[in-house]
Amino acid sequence: MGPAEIVASLKELCAEKGPRLGTEEIVTWIEGIGGYESDAELVAFAKKMKARQYARMLEYEDEDSGMRVKRLWSFYDHARGRRYYADILELPEDQRRRLIRQYARFLKQLRTVRKAMADYFAGQRFFDFYPGEPDEDGVEQERPTRARQHSGRASR
Repeated sequence: MGPAEIVASLKELCAEKGPRLGTEEIVTWIEGIGGYESDAELVAFAKKMKARQYARMLEYEDEDSGMRVKRLWSFYDHARGRRYYADILELPEDQRRRLIRQYARFLKQLRTVRKAMADYFAGQRFFDFYPGEPDEDGVEQERPTRARQHSGRASR
């Protein structure tokens, strides 16, 4: 059984056991449908995942900002057909500083999105704070201006 068939079968698991699934339930499901080919395949895959985990754990502490940043960044090289790691210490200093500043901004945005998603699944709902968010018909809605919001004439 290939990855496409396994992924397709997960729809069935979601229908039967959803809306909340644990990793153990997914593993049991895949084992039950014969999705793991061999123990050797699993061991090889686990070794790769463990190596990636250790690579993610290696950090660089930026003296200027005090931030701890992942030192090794992985990327897939399509020409060679494999994954490689780039060490940020190999970057010129000015480029590394710029990368860390951009990373800090992106990290803040990502945390906000993750928190919003976690809040959503914890039973809360998103607030209407996305400017120009399309409505259900796909038409972009105009956000009321600050003056209209405060005067009570804003329509929602």
